[in-house]
Parts: sequence; structure tokens; C-alpha cells
Amino acid sequence: MEDDAAAAAAVSKVLSDDDLLAEILVRAGFPTTLVRAAAVCKRWLHHASHKAFLRRFRKLNPPRILGFYTQIFQGDPRFVPMLPQPPELAAAVRIVKGYSFGAPNDGDSLVSHEVLVHDCRNGSVSTALRSTRNHAMRFEELLGFTVGMDSPLCPEKAMAIDPPLSPHHQHPKYRGLGPAGFLILSREEKDGSLSYFFVLLENPTSLDTTSETNFAVHVFMLKDGAWCMLASATTQIDHWREDIRAVLVDNRIYIMATYIEITVLDLTTSSFSTVKLPPGLSDSMISRADDASSVSLVGMKEHQLGIWLHKGDSWSIVGTICLREMCANLMMSDCSVKDMIISPLWIIHVGDNAEFVILQMGRSVFYLDTRCRTLRTLYETPEDELYQVDFSIQPFMMIWPPTFPAIKCDPTRFAFWPLDTLYYSDLIDVLWLSKVRLPSHC
Repeated sequence: MEDDAAAAAAVSKVLSDDDLLAEILVRAGFPTTLVRAAAVCKRWLHHASHKAFLRRFRKLNPPRILGFYTQIFQGDPRFVPMLPQPPELAAAVRIVKGYSFGAPNDGDSLVSHEVLVHDCRNGSVSTALRSTRNHAMRFEELLGFTVGMDSPLCPEKAMAIDPPLSPHHQHPKYRGLGPAGFLILSREEKDGSLSYFFVLLENPTSLDTTSETNFAVHVFMLKDGAWCMLASATTQIDHWREDIRAVLVDNRIYIMATYIEITVLDLTTSSFSTVKLPPGLSDSMISRADDASSVSLVGMKEHQLGIWLHKGDSWSIVGTICLREMCANLMMSDCSVKDMIISPLWIIHVGDNAEFVILQMGRSVFYLDTRCRTLRTLYETPEDELYQVDFSIQPFMMIWPPTFPAIKCDPTRFAFWPLDTLYYSDLIDVLWLSKVRLPSHC
């Protein structure tokens, strides 16, 4: 009894020290573990939910990638888990994998429904549901178009909103309302909330009515369940690409409309500017950078991958990676990877700050960690399925900040010893995950 009392006093002394308690909680490692720790008592909840603590926790334990949404032709988006995952995130991965976007099935063979994933950020998935009818191969009639905001980990937050289509886009013969005819972008605000933007790209040549260099962009922001016009501008672009890529950084949209330069739309002034790409790139993609005035670029020159940062008016090289050697090493260690060296290499996604790059070679999709310089197989299209060159993929990250539960009025949750069995087991798990040694009798 005396030993137990002494051990209890020692643990209580440790946990009553606010500074030491914060050091323990910040090492929980996962948001799910932090939520369990916060449920021990109100004092732990106060520490775990404090904004300064959460900023520190996120810096030490950045949100993990749970998996990726892939797009295969007109099939529903497919979630591919990022493996291996720690046991603490297994439940979250299982929930996301089982989530369905629910495209309708009306039994009409001439009517097709296509769900496209456009953006994934902080647990939110922005989709576009496009319904069309084929009229005897003459033209494709647009029957319906809906923008969806889904949250697989919080299904009750899902909502569907009609997009703000112009009369030009509603014309039944307009061919520009495909994947390159619009963009759905999101921006994480300072308070952690998300703002959504619908970007309508207008190319009047789809109706053969104006000069082929005309390029109009209309930007709408979602406010209180409705799309509100934010900016609109027109410019001249020669030889604009069909697979338009874009990223929203602060109040600027960087649009890769051609293969030689980036068209930048300033949402504050509704004006365009251009940024020349580094010369000699066969493929490239941009991403957000830490600095709101900068943008990252990953570009390909043969099998050499370059990483640049654009700040001010110039590009600065951050690093280069020789993919030929990495691919050869992966092919030797993974017998399922075939003919990698001779297949074309494409960049299909770049993470924020260019921390990772998703690459495609034939049927294989690879994950490149640019900081650790490691390459691994992420996905392989089965032999019995068709595969496409313009493979679409969006990473799904763990939600941040975590949602903390409300603690019920329970006197035992104000005490540190003894705790009831459930709460005490949570405390043990948190301390163990934080690498804090408990007394041997625990």
C-alpha cells in the first residue's frame, strides 16, 4: 500500500506540473491520441485545445496523408490508402475508404454521371457531379451540374451546391465544361477554416464565336451556401493547354494555362500577370509554399527532377533529384514494377512546399518524398483495367485541428488519482505513446 501511495504521489506530482504536462501531450504524435488525452479531464482538455499548444503540436506532428483519391475514367473516385499506417489512424482510414460520393443511377444508358474530385484540403473533398445525355453522337447535352463539399470523416457536413454557370457555359453544344473548363479550389484561413472558390474558365472558341486567344476567368467564393462573384478578367493566351493546372496562394490564382508560362490572376485587382517558367521543362506543376508571396515548382528534364521557388520576380533552384537511379533501384527491389525506365514519366500531383511528388509511369503511380529522397510504389492499375495517361490524384490528409469532445460533469475527471478504469487506460496510452515511463505496477 505504501509503495502504491508513493507511486501515485510521484505520478500526481509529474502531472500537476503544467509545463511537464504540455511536454507529455505534445509528444502524443497523432491527433486521435491527443483527443483521447483531452478526454481525461478538463485540465488536460484546456492544455490540449489551447491555440498556442496546437500550433506547436502541428509543427512537431504535421497532419499525415491517409491516402489518395484516384480518378479512373468515368468511374467513381477510388480511395487508395497510404500504407503502412500506424494503428492509431486505422479507424480513420477505414471510414474514408468506405465513404461513397453517391453518383445517381437512373438506368438510362444514354445518360452518364461523372464524379470528379477537384480538391482535397484538411479533410474536405470538393467534387463536381456532371450529368450528360448523348444525342445520337451529335452532341452531348448537359443535364445537370452540382458542386459537392464532402467530409468523409464528418459526413454530416456534406453539402451540394449548384455552380454559377454563365449562359455561355449552359449552351448545349459548349464543349468546354469538362475537367479543364472549371476549377474548384480551397484556401485554409488563419482560424483553420476553409474557404471555397469556383473558377470558371471560358474559352469561347468552343462555340467558334471569337478569337482563339481569348481566355476569360470568373471567380466565385462560397458564402453562406451561395456563390458570390469575387473577380472576373479576360486576357489573351496563345496555345492554351487542355490539362490546366492551378493553385490558390493567398489572393492570387496561379494558372498553368500554357507549357511555357504561368498566368497569375490577382483576386484583389482582377488583373492578370505572367511568370515565365524555367526553360527546357518537359512537364511541371506548381504548389503552395510556406510564404504567401511565393510558389513552389517541380519540373522535369528527362529523368532529372528540379524543385524551384518563385519569390519576387525570379526563380531560385531549391534542389535536384536524379530519378533514373531511384527508378532503377526501385525496379530491382520491387519485381512488380516493369519497364519503368522506358515508360514516359509524368508529374500528376505536388504536395504543399513540394514536400512530395506523385509520378506516373505507365500503369504505375509512385510517391516521391523530396526531403528524404525516397521513392515507393503507391498504386498499380490492374492488368484487366484500362489506364489513362492524364491520371488524376488528390491526397487526403488527416483533419486539423482535431475536434475535442465535450466533457460531461463527472467528479472523477477532475482527479488525477485514482481514475476509473477507462480514463486511467487512456492516461497510460498517452504516457506510453509520449515515451514517458510509468511506475512498474502500472
